[in-house]
Amino acid sequence: MTTIGGSSFQVVKRLSTFTEKEGLDYSQAKAIKVFTLQRILLYLTIIAGFVGPAFLAIPVGPIHIFPYRVLLPILWFILIIQILANQGKLAISHIKVKRYLLFLGVWLIYAIFSMAWAVSKSDAIKDIVFLFTNVSIIFFVVYYFSNDKDLKRFYYLWLAVFGGLLLLGVWEHLTGQHLPVSGHYIEPTGVFHNPNDYATFLALSIPFALGALRYAKNMLVRLIGLGEVAIAFYLIVVIGSRANILAVLLEIAFLVLLLTSLRQKLKITVAAIVCLAIAVLFLPGPVQQFFSEVGDQLSSLATQAQLGTGSVAVRMNLARNGLIFLYSTAGFGVGAGNAEYWMANFARYDTAGILNLHNWWLEILINYGIFVFIGYVVMYIGIILKLWHAWHKAVDRKERMIAEALLLAFIGFFFASISSSSIMAFNPQWLLFAFALAFLNWQLRSQKGWLG
Repeated sequence: MTTIGGSSFQVVKRLSTFTEKEGLDYSQAKAIKVFTLQRILLYLTIIAGFVGPAFLAIPVGPIHIFPYRVLLPILWFILIIQILANQGKLAISHIKVKRYLLFLGVWLIYAIFSMAWAVSKSDAIKDIVFLFTNVSIIFFVVYYFSNDKDLKRFYYLWLAVFGGLLLLGVWEHLTGQHLPVSGHYIEPTGVFHNPNDYATFLALSIPFALGALRYAKNMLVRLIGLGEVAIAFYLIVVIGSRANILAVLLEIAFLVLLLTSLRQKLKITVAAIVCLAIAVLFLPGPVQQFFSEVGDQLSSLATQAQLGTGSVAVRMNLARNGLIFLYSTAGFGVGAGNAEYWMANFARYDTAGILNLHNWWLEILINYGIFVFIGYVVMYIGIILKLWHAWHKAVDRKERMIAEALLLAFIGFFFASISSSSIMAFNPQWLLFAFALAFLNWQLRSQKGWLG
């Protein structure tokens, strides 16, 4: 009986262990499926973020519902259900860029509190909704893209979208036709409302094509990268976005001067001379016209700045008014999204009917005050320094390609961000920040011995 009893005990124990193990495996498998679903939804959200309201936009009262605004709430809904199922806990031990996310959270909270002194509550609510949406996409990308495969897919996805929007821009340029989302413009607008937004996207995307040109092993991919860079810069010149022309020139200068060896500099110089000679030989008229247009755009910028005329004068007056508003609010800002209301009602300097600041840096400073502005600048510089460090430490070819593309895009962002009237609702900006923070998060985890 003792033997039978002992055997029975062992069988029961093994069955219990087996049941617990199977239950754990089932639970893990279920968690993996949910996690995979969220990743798939996130990829779809990113694609929808690039496209914006260009397709499938449905007007609902004063707003438009389109895929991006549907997918983000679904991601939040799934995450909240997951948190509730996990006894109210959210696993964030894999997030190593918490300081950046903390600042974004503080910025959002400050924006909500600023409604207390914001004159236009409707403008404040709209800006807060945009900010919450933007912070959300950054959080989700950092939270779910925790390995190098996701980062590489994000890179290739950005490159694919860039190629698609280039083709769209070329079609617009050749035919003069536009998508319904476009305003009444002659220049290409892509999937955006105005040409400046499109030019800003192109300027921020050129570094990704440069990365393919420099690091791809396949010669065809390199040639495609070179073609994308050339076409994108051409379209920026056609649009006449001087800030984005400067952004691209700054990106290329930074690349050649600081991210290449002496041997690579010589190769780039020789290749540039050969390509230019071939272009002049076969297309002398268009090449001359192109460089003449670039020169005219930059010289007009310098002339207007010197004489205080044209759009430069308007921008200067916008900045003057904005700084007066900042002073009158003791440095706390006029409140979320209220800069335009103040410009319409309290401006001292003439802005020719233009109300938006047309400068992202000033927009943050005037709307949200000195403290948020300083925090944003610190975050921006911090990301650049960490990307610079990551580029130098990278040993893998694709890892360096991603670090370089992000670094150059952030360098160009300084000028690119002052082209559009406002980029609070400009999704590619926030996707760029999301990509950079996800990449740095993966880097920090790898350094601490985490599995990539």
